[in-house]
Amino acid sequence: MLLTAQQAIKAMRVLIVDPLPDSCCAAVERLNREGYERLLSAPTGEEAVRLLALGLARREPVDLVLLSLDLPDRQGLDGFDEVHNVFDVALLLMTDRDRRHQALEGIGRGADDYIIRPLNHDLLLLKVEKLLTRRFLRKELRRSTARNETLFLNVLAVMAKVLEAKDPYTRFHSEKVSMLASSVAREMGFQDDEVRRIGIAGILHDMGKMGIREAILKKPGPLDKAERDIVERHPIIASTILEPIEQLQGAVGYIKYHHEHFDGSGYPEKLKGEQIPLGARIIHCAEAFDSMVSQRSYNRPLTPEEALQELRRCAGTQFDPQVVQATANVLKRSGQLNFVSQMPGKSLPELLEDLTGQVSF
Repeated sequence: MLLTAQQAIKAMRVLIVDPLPDSCCAAVERLNREGYERLLSAPTGEEAVRLLALGLARREPVDLVLLSLDLPDRQGLDGFDEVHNVFDVALLLMTDRDRRHQALEGIGRGADDYIIRPLNHDLLLLKVEKLLTRRFLRKELRRSTARNETLFLNVLAVMAKVLEAKDPYTRFHSEKVSMLASSVAREMGFQDDEVRRIGIAGILHDMGKMGIREAILKKPGPLDKAERDIVERHPIIASTILEPIEQLQGAVGYIKYHHEHFDGSGYPEKLKGEQIPLGARIIHCAEAFDSMVSQRSYNRPLTPEEALQELRRCAGTQFDPQVVQATANVLKRSGQLNFVSQMPGKSLPELLEDLTGQVSF
């Protein structure tokens, strides 16, 4: 029998690691009442590791771990480190308010979210549903193949739209970056297949931000170091999600390195100059231009002419000078220096279908 997406999510395995019997039982009872069918519990870190290993051995892996940071045999982040370094699971940390700093440190190391005790079960349910839905989407994306192109396109479109829905200021950002990057690639003499690969990478370049809390993405001001470290992981997260998909092999490198700077000051690997794939340099420039001319929560939009001046000012440091010049040529020829396009000519699914249906990977 085929399961609906909602049924499949409710059938995912959840392990609650909590030394407090009453708290653990209450969480199990609430999740069970909401239809979650496969719930496990453990009072210690040792028992949690045993259950996680047993699940792998039986090919019934746990999908989400609700992990207390006050276990009798694993204090603080010791239990988190052990689980995170060995098992591929989503992690929701549970801690007291006076230990919130430990949960935030755990987020910086790779935990997915946290919740403060005493547990608000309505909030707990929302966080569990969000993390399992995200994990379900990633699994479905990995399973998508060329033999099921409709599902492949739908999953990509859903993931891109879920990301944009987290921040209304980024509406149509993926489409506009893709279209500008494709035009710049064509201006620089790329063949059609490579132009389309760059277009696909432009759509999916921020996919890794699905794993970042909305409070950080929407913060109306500068990020602190811990928050910046979290954001700077998103190209790695995106490439990890997309690498298994055969159709995207030619685009993953552009996604992974689209925040590298021409002078080596970018991330994630501080590549410099020609070390950075040219497609990634093009996407970086296109994304920066669209971000500057778009309304954001923390600053006013620049005019297209002002944004182009900023690209030129940073040519040779942040941006590849040749890419900046090609971008300027495209913007002038298309008339985009005279107005800011609020809506792309094609929807995201249509754009993806055009790009993936005509490219040979």
